[in-house]
Amino acid sequence: MDDRKTAVGYARQSLGRPDKSAGSVRAQLAACRAEAIARGYRYEGEYVDEAVSAYRPGSVRPEFERLLADVRHGSAEVVIVNYLSRLSRQDVGAVRSLAAELHGLGVTVVSVTEGAYGPGDAEELARRLGAAHQESANRARHVSDTKRVLREAGSWVGGLPPFGYAVTEARRDGLTIRQLVVVPEEAEVIRDVVRRILTRKEEAVSAGRRHRGSLSGICAELNAEGVPTKTARLADKWRAAGAAGMEGRSGPSLWEVSTLKRILRDPRLIGHTVEPVYGPDSTGRQGTRRSVIGYQSVADPRTLMPLMSHEPILGNTEWGELQAWLDTRGSGKGGPRASSLLAGLGILRCVCGATMVSNGTVGATASYRCSRPKGATGGHDGGNSIKREHVEEYVVQRIFTEVSRADGGQRSSVELLAEAGTRFGSAADLLSRAKAYATGGWRSAPPADKRDFLCCFIDRIEVSKALSRGNKWEPYDAGRRATVTWAAPRSGR
Repeated sequence: MDDRKTAVGYARQSLGRPDKSAGSVRAQLAACRAEAIARGYRYEGEYVDEAVSAYRPGSVRPEFERLLADVRHGSAEVVIVNYLSRLSRQDVGAVRSLAAELHGLGVTVVSVTEGAYGPGDAEELARRLGAAHQESANRARHVSDTKRVLREAGSWVGGLPPFGYAVTEARRDGLTIRQLVVVPEEAEVIRDVVRRILTRKEEAVSAGRRHRGSLSGICAELNAEGVPTKTARLADKWRAAGAAGMEGRSGPSLWEVSTLKRILRDPRLIGHTVEPVYGPDSTGRQGTRRSVIGYQSVADPRTLMPLMSHEPILGNTEWGELQAWLDTRGSGKGGPRASSLLAGLGILRCVCGATMVSNGTVGATASYRCSRPKGATGGHDGGNSIKREHVEEYVVQRIFTEVSRADGGQRSSVELLAEAGTRFGSAADLLSRAKAYATGGWRSAPPADKRDFLCCFIDRIEVSKALSRGNKWEPYDAGRRATVTWAAPRSGR
């Protein structure tokens, strides 16, 4: 009978490698296996979490959770790690709880580099794990301070440079300064896109045709012309260099409306120093995190003028004209957009995340369709469209219903009206206008007023695919397929 203790190994790598390398994980597991053999344990299994943090609160480590579940069922008496920080970098309270549970189960924790901690060493294990947390906190503070110093010195501290730029390095006052420099081919793409927008924005468009001056129309042209995105350019360079992990890609990166709009909104195009703008916290596989949704210019606190950090691609005049157009996305400027209510507002989205754009003009062919480029992978199969008049009527009636409920004192509707009123300027004035619209004034209201009214109440409308082709245009289908996200207080207020 084999009376050796059963041991398992755990390895973790915080960051995913660009080439999908798992060298760190393999080295950790090899050390765990060798340690088990050296101590006379029976090595029975391994658990690996890749690209997962053990420091960030709320971070989910699937394999670590599976390890704990197996240990609770008596599957192992010893847990081996290369060093204790692989096990946890959480704060003191969390690591004390972990150490107490493991030792309460009679489990010994072995670190290849730091020794063994048996059931009687819970306090020492907690102290060592707490030190790992402090090390991570110090490192995070150091990284933050270093980035601040480099940013103040005019250095680029982001990751992949924006479209139109590359990064060069130079030494200055003892610091390595990364400077954005213009990539001529990409800069010309940006200038050409801006020329297309500013020269075509007033063009009329015939029924069923894509507006050549719209973002979706320009994306279609760029894809048809084979103009590469930055991702596609880098992929070609990586392939030429024989980089691992590039084989078997599903296809070239394509231009999308959201990508192009993000590029055109970036103040770095006019040489400004920027800081990120974060969206709401989101919870995913790696826990709660903030996503960068854009960038804003950084001003000199003394002069209040934007700080310049690199060569601009666009001039201030065309930048201002471009931003003014993007603010409205050409609402009412010829073509299908003139008669559609929701196009160009940025609030109508497909379930895949792409914007929904106007298709057709009036009657049976007028619809909103997903703008995702043809040939893009992921998301839904095929296209996604919904009849324009049905979804518009559904959304407008939902607003009128909420206004009626607010007038009756329903709390959630009153809160919505208060937020919408903040955007409109006055909740009382908005309520008065809503009542006038609901009693017959909606049809005769100017299109611009209607759009402003909608944006006071709604942050997002998401459209799912029709359940079947047969009911694609049924009036009741809009209520089943459209999900409304009501206005919520915006950050910074």
